[in-house]
Amino acid sequence: MPERKFIIVSNRLPFNKTIEQDGAVRWEKSAGGLITGLEPVLYRTGGIWLGWDGIPSEDPGACAPQVMDVKNVCPGNDEKRGSYKIACVPLSEEEYEAYYNRFSNGTLWGLFHYFFEKSHVDYASWRTYLDVNRRFAEYIAEVSDEKDLVWVQDFHLFMVPFFLRRMRKKQEIHFFLHIPFPHHDIFSILPWQRQILESLLCCNTVGFHHKQYLRNFLGAAEVYKKEKKAFGGSSAGEDVRTHFYANPISIDFERIDRRAKDPSVAGRREEIRTQAAAQKIIIGVDRIDYSKGIKERMLGLEFLLEEHPELQEKFFYYQLVVPSREDLKTYRDLKKEIDEIVGRMNGRFAKGLWTPVHYNYGTVPFDELVALYSAADIALVTPLRDGMNLVCKEYIAAHPDNDGVLVLSKFAGAISEIKNCLPVNPYSIEDIAGAIFRAMHMPEPERRLRMKKMRKNIKSNNIEMWFNNCLTHFEISKTLGRGGGEL
Repeated sequence: MPERKFIIVSNRLPFNKTIEQDGAVRWEKSAGGLITGLEPVLYRTGGIWLGWDGIPSEDPGACAPQVMDVKNVCPGNDEKRGSYKIACVPLSEEEYEAYYNRFSNGTLWGLFHYFFEKSHVDYASWRTYLDVNRRFAEYIAEVSDEKDLVWVQDFHLFMVPFFLRRMRKKQEIHFFLHIPFPHHDIFSILPWQRQILESLLCCNTVGFHHKQYLRNFLGAAEVYKKEKKAFGGSSAGEDVRTHFYANPISIDFERIDRRAKDPSVAGRREEIRTQAAAQKIIIGVDRIDYSKGIKERMLGLEFLLEEHPELQEKFFYYQLVVPSREDLKTYRDLKKEIDEIVGRMNGRFAKGLWTPVHYNYGTVPFDELVALYSAADIALVTPLRDGMNLVCKEYIAAHPDNDGVLVLSKFAGAISEIKNCLPVNPYSIEDIAGAIFRAMHMPEPERRLRMKKMRKNIKSNNIEMWFNNCLTHFEISKTLGRGGGEL
């Protein structure tokens, strides 16, 4: 795209901004699957990443767009990777609370992950959500041209395509949803379902991680279009034919594989194995969230020790829980519940210097994470519902030794790609316990064959393949003509 910029739009920038007591500005690299997946794309293609910088603004309406090169934000960046720019969209503290905490997470997140009992309907936060999405669209128009390609990411910004399409009829707008799209029976609970569908039908393409999410969306869109036809009326995207597709996101396989082979990481891996002093090392890596199934996984491990007391001192379980949304009571309550379960388990089953769970609530550097993955004989990735989940793919990439067993939830989007894992029902503690027991006793030839096949799959379907597939669908959308969504 020699004459076009790539505009990636997400709720947050790939860097967090902090202001020191002396007024100095400091930027820190953010973590998360979206950044892992998309930043390599911008490094290669250039362009602009637009999002909030994490600092509340007193008067967001009076702020002009700020565009900065990542070379200035992150001076230590490897020049060979390329560069791109970031543009900050301002939010007030009140807007952040209503748009992000109350609506994006309090309403949409729970509903789209099938936890409809945790989804709260709040008209005031919906209005703020609309205001923030409109501001994102206005900032996109400020920093881009109509010839540029705009790629909006995820559920925080469902309404951006609607507002941007009203400003620019010919803008190329693409959208990718990184969480599940629920069945119409669940989606129809949302009072603003029609507005969200109309906005997505303003896009040139809408992408999903899984074919089932795509089918769910098409079912909801079909109902919407029939209702619109029956009652009349037009929409902002009536001149756009939308192309829908499923394309599971992946990881930078080569980067993780390369780090796992690095002597310093390999040395740290051996240190971890020595420190564990156990026959098997089991690992779990999750962001704190009720959808990740951390509590259920712990209960499954507890059930395993109840049924098989001979496994005491035979394994070392390391659970890394990354803090997230700590200002939400639901997440604080979940952390408290997990803390209590871990404390009870370690109190019940500790033997000598051994305890069943080693629990780290925090973050670790990238190389340390790769070393932990590489040292682990078994990985437990058991979300109750997940759009994709990249932890399982990172674990696979960190095993160039072709050894290790992956226990993976049947309700993670990644299960459609990874066929040589041990699938489990994450709601069943018996199923979890049984899978852990089987993984601990799996013969080495079977372990190696399974891991070799999984690595071959993830290596060929890496982040570059995902991006190229998205570009292919962008091109397909140009051949569809105009006049309504492609259903």
